[in-house]
Amino acid sequence: MSAVPLVEQLSREMGISTATALFHGHAPRPVHPVLAPLFRRGGLPRGEIVTMTGSQSLSCALATIAEATKEQKWCAGIGLGEPAVSSIADLGVDLDHFVNVVTPAQDWLRVASILIESFDILVVDPGYLPSAGEQARLLAKVRERRVSFISLAPAKGSTEQIEITDTQWSGTEHGQGRLRSCQVVARSQTGVHRFLLPGPDGTPTEVPASVPERMKPVIRSVS
Repeated sequence: MSAVPLVEQLSREMGISTATALFHGHAPRPVHPVLAPLFRRGGLPRGEIVTMTGSQSLSCALATIAEATKEQKWCAGIGLGEPAVSSIADLGVDLDHFVNVVTPAQDWLRVASILIESFDILVVDPGYLPSAGEQARLLAKVRERRVSFISLAPAKGSTEQIEITDTQWSGTEHGQGRLRSCQVVARSQTGVHRFLLPGPDGTPTEVPASVPERMKPVIRSVS
């Protein structure tokens, strides 16, 4: 009797037609309610690579992992430089469950491959673009360990892409004052979203229903 291809068998018996669908039975990691609409399943997927690019992408990534750290999930940052600890905490991250690894740019892939074995979430700013083979091996380990992997640069094999397309800071009206919040426009597979990051208290916040005209972002098409 000939062997039935695995995907065909899973599709027939369980309704699973793609490799990504294998993880649909695993609930995504929770994220702040304001950020949930960015993701197709309402949270940070497990066993997949998500890309976040554009201005404020690091803040968005850190705000995304905040809920998981509060649930005592371990998160590591690789290649992020040395962001201010107070800023990370303001975004809601539990610093007791976040490790920032400072490593040479050429070592990011090796370090990520090691940390995948022990951490639940990785936030990585890649120091270089890996080869196709290296990318395939990384993705295989991410899937095997069901790690949530956020890349701050485009990555082959990513299942969700979130791009910050516009930012508008407020708080310095008339040339004085202090920055209070930043209105962000983000584009993902679920559409275009607007929110404040940081909001007045540092964490993500819904954009007020009535926004002054000068605060509304202008989205310019690229020809």
